[in-house]
Amino acid sequence: MSKFEDYIGSIKTEAPAKFEEIKENIKLKNFLKKKEAEEIIEEVEEERKVKVWVIILAVIGVIAIGCLVGYIIYRAKKKPDYLDDFDSDFVDDDEFFEDEE
Repeated sequence: MSKFEDYIGSIKTEAPAKFEEIKENIKLKNFLKKKEAEEIIEEVEEERKVKVWVIILAVIGVIAIGCLVGYIIYRAKKKPDYLDDFDSDFVDDDEFFEDEE
């Protein structure tokens, strides 16, 4: 029986130390899980910030392209037709020379 009693005695003395060690390991695992969760949250927030900036720049780009297209259309319609004036000058000259003959 002495071996059994020695075994029980050793369990009684080692059990609190083992229990404390297991408790510390659980705390450490929980701490690491919290750290990993915080890192994941930070990564998601950074990605969200990047997405917001990309959307803002895309909207600004679309507005700029729209303004550019509008300006090009405006300039195309507003442009004076120099060829009509050029052709009409020759028509006037032909009429001028016909009258002299």
